[in-house]
Amino acid sequence: MGRPEELSDPKKFDEIMEKINTRLAIGAIPLRERALMAQAILGDELDYDIAGDDSVYPQTVEWYRKTFPDEKI
Repeated sequence: MGRPEELSDPKKFDEIMEKINTRLAIGAIPLRERALMAQAILGDELDYDIAGDDSVYPQTVEWYRKTFPDEKI
């Protein structure tokens, strides 16, 4: 299976991460844990094997850094 378009298109990635973050933020989960959990949810949302793509976690962490610049990850 090829890499989903949502992982390559910054706008689509931002949209899906916003949805995932909204779900996780409700539980007041710290950002580092949110990033890890978001990666797992992202795999489910895209029906994609995240474990086989080493670039997804850094991409997810970078999204959190840009979205929440004042919080430590």
